[in-house]
Formats: sequence, structure tokens, C-alpha cells
Amino acid sequence: MKPEDMSTSELRVPSTEPIFLRSGNAIVFNQLGVKLMLPMTLASENYFEWLDDMKSKIDTLVPGGEIAEKPYARTTPRLNTGVYYDTPDRDLLAVGAVLRTTCNKITHAFCAFKQPADAAGVRRDHRHVFSGAEKETIQNNPTSAAAVGIVKNLLARTDIEHPGVHLRAAYGIDPTTLTPSIQIAQLRHPFFVWLDGKDALRCVMDRAAVTDLRHDAAGAEFLELELPIYPRISPDVASDPRTLRLIDTLASEAIRGLDGVLTVQNKYQRAAEELEIRR
Repeated sequence: MKPEDMSTSELRVPSTEPIFLRSGNAIVFNQLGVKLMLPMTLASENYFEWLDDMKSKIDTLVPGGEIAEKPYARTTPRLNTGVYYDTPDRDLLAVGAVLRTTCNKITHAFCAFKQPADAAGVRRDHRHVFSGAEKETIQNNPTSAAAVGIVKNLLARTDIEHPGVHLRAAYGIDPTTLTPSIQIAQLRHPFFVWLDGKDALRCVMDRAAVTDLRHDAAGAEFLELELPIYPRISPDVASDPRTLRLIDTLASEAIRGLDGVLTVQNKYQRAAEELEIRR
């Protein structure tokens, strides 16, 4: 699907299972939303002017809508680092799937396997959440030999559910053949959208710096805006038609006000494109 062929009207909230389900260290997250590529020439102050404009009128565009930000969101954006794993031939890149670790030095470290979006726009995300010494090792340096070893040990396990199990089931790919492929460091400016005072969307504008971990080459950057539903959204808000209207409205306003372009590329594909990687 080309970006110009996308339509937010195709989105459908999952109705047969929860949006977010956790059991021990395993999480299943049925992600629904849209993503827009933003021009690298977009200055932060211009983006925040747009966001302030959205804050002032979202309730008029979608009754009951309200936009909120954390106190640090503009001045001290959080840095998340993603390390994307792939086969020697980068087969996951070719099929549009992702297996990565994501971490923040303060808050979290997890491994996730994501499939491409289905016809309803849902991307199924299987996660393993790290804890203790493993979490700390990945947070300190997610591309270190120790961190990579932790991930490879996880992917080799057959006694628990983990992202590698779902990778093998979906594509027949042996997860033990995966090694680091690309790193994406993201400075994240999040905002939240409420509907009648309840969580509806968790959105973010990312400034991403990307590195090819397999070749000594120049890095690259990109800018994007994500507009997904809130992970722990309540069933009544998820089923409210205004929730999808919020996504559609914000996407339309970002296209108009920020020169955004809807895209179905995942971050791994976008990074590879910016790095001019062709597998």
C-alpha cells in the first residue's frame, strides 16, 4: 500500500480480544492508529504552535476531546533507543515485520515482535518485558555484547512464550539467526488525547537518529508523528466512534498544518530507506 492510498476510515477497533493484555513478563498489544512522515525542515516551535492550535479547537472538532501533555514533554523529551534485529539477509525488513529491543535508561526495557498491519489497521505486538540485571544491562547499552547476548538467549528459549516464538510461527524464521541490524534513537515529544476525561489516544512526535549496525556508514534522521489509541483504553472509549474520529481529525489537521504524509512504513523500514539499505 502506498502512502497516498491510505485512509483513516479503514481503521477498525479490535472487538474479539483486548487491546492490551499482560501475563507475567509477556504482553500482547493490538496497536491501532496512523503514522505520518513529517518534513525534517519542521522546526519544533512550529510543531508546538500546531499542537497548541489543536488544543484550543479539538473539542469543537470532536466534542468531548481534550489534549494534554506531561510537564517535561516540550523541554526535556525522553530518549528511547530501539535496536532492530534481523536475519543475515534482512528478511524481516522485506516482509514488513519487526523484532527489536526498546529501552529508556530510566523507565523500561523490552523485546517486541510486530507484524504488519492487518486490513483493519491493527498491528499485533508481542512483548517480553525485561527486569532486574537484564533490564539494567540493556538500558545501559542496548548494542553491547552483554545486551545482545541477553536477547539471543531469550530468543533461543523454548520453555516460555516470547517474541521469537511468534516470529517463527508467523514466518518460519529461526529467531536464533537474528543479530542487530539498525539502531534508532528517538527523542519523543508525547501528548495524550482524552475523550470525556478518559484516555483515548497516546500520541508522539519523534525526532529519530538512525544507524546501520552492520556497516560503517553515515547515519540519518527522520521525523514522524504517531496517532495511536491508548494501550489501556477502556472498552467504552474504544467502542466510542469519536475515538476513531480523533485519529482521523488529528491526521487531517497534521496533513494540512504540518505537511504530514500518511505512511504504512514501520520505523525499521523508514530507517532503512533513509540509510539507503536495500537488504
